[in-house]
Amino acid sequence: MNECSAMNQSPPGDAPKQIYKVYSIVEKPGDQKNVWLDIGIARTNRDDSITCKLDCLPLNGTIQLRIHEPRSQKGSINNSSPKSWQREGF
Repeated sequence: MNECSAMNQSPPGDAPKQIYKVYSIVEKPGDQKNVWLDIGIARTNRDDSITCKLDCLPLNGTIQLRIHEPRSQKGSINNSSPKSWQREGF
């Protein structure tokens, strides 16, 4: 079982945990496209609060949370979660 699947499973009676990707959006001048930097991952807790694990801090002080939707690659799910979550049991 991959990490993303394990993270979405919860004990019976608990609501499933929602997984988010955390981004910092770097605004570019003029006609240049803004850059979305993947800076971490987040999940909901039992009390519906959200815990974020950041690999770096955004310079502009703003983060964007987007629901994580794993992409299939040749029939398997891409495992892109930080390894620190594996050690901590998230």
